[in-house]
Amino acid sequence: MTKTLSRARVFALKGFTIKCEHGQFFVSPTGYADWSGPYKSLHHATSAIARKLAREFSERNARLQQAEEQRHG
Repeated sequence: MTKTLSRARVFALKGFTIKCEHGQFFVSPTGYADWSGPYKSLHHATSAIARKLAREFSERNARLQQAEEQRHG
């Protein structure tokens, strides 16, 4: 009996840190001092994180799809 592998993509994405200074928000990948911002609200800061994570997922997924196509095609 052979198992069929799931086609689902599961990735552990980067963690982010948010800091607030004088009412402005800054974000950085956790463990790095590479701050982006300022963002005028927590909502804008978390939206920026969401965009970064979406980009990371899309790039990883595209690399996997490309590798899979090269193997099979």
